[in-house]
Amino acid sequence: MTSSPGQPGQGGPLLLKGGRVWVEGGPVRADVRVEGGRIAAVGEGLGCPPGGEVLDVSSLDVLPAFADLHVHAGDRIGRFGLADSWGSASQVAVATGITTLFGFATQAPGETLSETLKRCQRRAEGALCQVCFHLTPTTWPWDWEEVAATVAQGVRTFKLYTTYREAGLYTPYRRFAVVMRRLVRLGGRLLVHCEDEGVLAAAATGAVDPSDPFSHTWRRPAAAEVEGIRRIVALARETGCPTHVVHVSTAAGVRLVAAARASGAPVTCETAPHYLLLDQERLRGAGGHRFLCTPPLRDEATRHELEQLAAAGAVDLFATDHCAFSRQDKDAGGELAAVPQGLPGLGGLVPLSYELFVVRHRWTLGELAEKLAAAPARLAGLYPRKGCIRAGADADLVVLTTSPTPRPVRTTVADSYDPFAGWSSTLDVRWVLRGGVVVGGSAAGGAFHG
Repeated sequence: MTSSPGQPGQGGPLLLKGGRVWVEGGPVRADVRVEGGRIAAVGEGLGCPPGGEVLDVSSLDVLPAFADLHVHAGDRIGRFGLADSWGSASQVAVATGITTLFGFATQAPGETLSETLKRCQRRAEGALCQVCFHLTPTTWPWDWEEVAATVAQGVRTFKLYTTYREAGLYTPYRRFAVVMRRLVRLGGRLLVHCEDEGVLAAAATGAVDPSDPFSHTWRRPAAAEVEGIRRIVALARETGCPTHVVHVSTAAGVRLVAAARASGAPVTCETAPHYLLLDQERLRGAGGHRFLCTPPLRDEATRHELEQLAAAGAVDLFATDHCAFSRQDKDAGGELAAVPQGLPGLGGLVPLSYELFVVRHRWTLGELAEKLAAAPARLAGLYPRKGCIRAGADADLVVLTTSPTPRPVRTTVADSYDPFAGWSSTLDVRWVLRGGVVVGGSAAGGAFHG
């Protein structure tokens, strides 16, 4: 019997036969039986469920599907609309094995948190991935009864900023302390954009050319991130609030988090492919404005040091901070303040991480899955429903191998500049399943037999 995988209604029983399955203890030669959208069993010699289909994955690797904890899509940032909807973002995600995306729901004036979530969830309807949201309350004081209700419903992550005063997002450190003490009692977790506002204000007084993209590195120096992380880590240690530092661009910042974590503080951090692979020299020249993002790309020495720390395991997870703007908006011209800051990266997360860590630094696929699947699931409170291969988990799976011919990396399908144009990977993602349904992969067409 043949079928059309990936089409609606193809979520019946399924047996993935004979793969090298990366369970939590390491790789095992096993079958994976899927029923009702979940993993029913993992083991050798499993039979196909009644009425089910068989997917032959012998000689292939089977991993838990991946997640990107940090994605901007289907929204506006300032006066600019993002180039990716959740539909287009999920399209590029599932092609590389990502089935869960995390966006940001920022409270609008007059909205309750429940209304904010519903507004953002409506925009994600029809996406190929599961789309979850981190919440950013913008009123003060917070409505703690509503926060408690939100956490009870499973939305446990809240994002705040130590900067962006002009956008109404800035939170002073004394307020962080209040939030952290309350949030830890409710079982929530705080995500923080760390750039110290005082350091940024001092840097802005220097004489820099407002039309030179490279001046972005002076206006938002590494010292601002390091000081912001230092202050937030100290508060996390003091309050006991689980705290995650987003898009760390400096080796010094990673070291602060790693040292605090080693001493027992509940802190984690992420970095992004553009900080691991690109440096600030991209900001020079005629097209430099296309590489503007915040925090900025750093110098080559910092990039290299960050890579080494990440390869040694000091970074908890990798996420993209995917933020694609149209070519027209990026090229509008004028001073830097008029250029939208952000880079697409979603479609590059998996293949670029594979090339950097598995190929260059000799990681196992299990180590890669820890950073791209298990760690984000644990942080968001979704583990072990997601992020692992075991009975009872969602059947979100990726089947992959290597290709003798490198394949182009494509970070977005939107009309946006791609910071990794010309990059390639030997990773071949053959099948991607979400809830037992094939939603992507190079071999998805005609994959089934029975």
